[in-house]
Amino acid sequence: MATLDKNSLWESVLAELQISLSGANFQTWFKGKTQMLSANNGTVEIGCASAYNKVWIEERYLGKIKEIIDRLTNSSNTLVFTITPQNLLKPPARKRNQENPTVPLFEEAASPSIKEALETANLNQRYSFSNFIVGGSNQLAYAVAKAVVEEPFEQYNPLLIYGGVGVGKTHLLQATAQAVFLRRAQTRLLYCSSETFTNDMVEAIQKRQTFDFRAKYRNVDFLLVDDVQFIAGRESTQEEFFHTFNDLYSRGKQIILSCDRRPEELANLQERIKNRFIGGMVAKIDPPDLELREAILLAKIKNARLEIDFPIIRCLAESLGPSIRELEGALLRIAAVSNLTGKRIDLPLVKTTVELERKKGSPKTVVLEAAASFFSLTPADLKSQQRSKEYVLPRQIAMYLLRHEARLAFKEIADYFGGKDHTTVIYSVNKVEKLVEKGGEAATIVEEIRRKAFTS
Repeated sequence: MATLDKNSLWESVLAELQISLSGANFQTWFKGKTQMLSANNGTVEIGCASAYNKVWIEERYLGKIKEIIDRLTNSSNTLVFTITPQNLLKPPARKRNQENPTVPLFEEAASPSIKEALETANLNQRYSFSNFIVGGSNQLAYAVAKAVVEEPFEQYNPLLIYGGVGVGKTHLLQATAQAVFLRRAQTRLLYCSSETFTNDMVEAIQKRQTFDFRAKYRNVDFLLVDDVQFIAGRESTQEEFFHTFNDLYSRGKQIILSCDRRPEELANLQERIKNRFIGGMVAKIDPPDLELREAILLAKIKNARLEIDFPIIRCLAESLGPSIRELEGALLRIAAVSNLTGKRIDLPLVKTTVELERKKGSPKTVVLEAAASFFSLTPADLKSQQRSKEYVLPRQIAMYLLRHEARLAFKEIADYFGGKDHTTVIYSVNKVEKLVEKGGEAATIVEEIRRKAFTS
């Protein structure tokens, strides 16, 4: 084994890992963050860029790495992991774009003039591809967004990214906009929320400036609209949006949208607009799984320059979520308490700062029990095939809460209620949505059950 070149051996190991792992995991934990330091007398020493990398690799990939090394060396080896960031090979320096030296790549810092332009475009610089943590739940949306940056206007146009609250839709839209702007400095790009679009339209009508409004939204190469679900039910906004969409699309301009659900699930949205949305690429972002939540926490902890032991990170990832915003909020509170009190961030401090004790049982069980209890029924009653009035409304409210609060897919909810057709769930959720919008007694009941299930 001593005759083998350790660098070549590790390159071979990385090549096999890259094939067997997701691109996100390989980039996060191995590429540029590991190196084989020595390989002698049956002992292989592997350097890791940080304590987090070391713990993560030892716990998840030690067996896989050993199997590859043993096979390549035709011998049994002992693996030793150490933290040696100073010994890691640095990646080759990037060559700047000679044709347009003012345009940085994704990972590079923007020049002051570019930063000012990004602010003018209403883009938050902290939302970039370089700090968007990729996992199985968002990998497709991320890949499609990157593809649009590289080759816009054709393959994925329009692009609609959908998912629940706090899963990273705004981050991905803004990262896409920023990357396009940095790669193509002369691109006419506009990012806005659907609320801004509506407010601008109303103001233009009041001031009799509709020509200026249309020029603003149609004289662009890229139009990115966040939270497009909010135009549902607004007929005048939908009419203007439909014509804006058609004008841009007919001229080959790129349209990117985000939404909190699939277009066909949006109540009070014109069918012709739904058809435009689903006529392009539709990519879903699911709530982050445990592994992705851990990776997100690790990245944010590193960015904040905090010192938090890995068991605490795992505890937070297991107890919080699925919203990324909930993870961010918890981390901010922990850091604030630590700074104000001068205390080290340990498990007791974390537990007193963030409510980690969750209700027993899954969200499905919690919601079902809360809804059944409120109406003096049993969970079995709500999951039964009974269709009398006393069962239908409680069942529909439970479905609504599982969709809006637990962010479950319609099919998952349908399966939980005895394999009902998912269209039944869609109908139930839409019905309760309308009741909530009207207010009154029904809305009060829904809110009381929600509070009982999720806050008591």
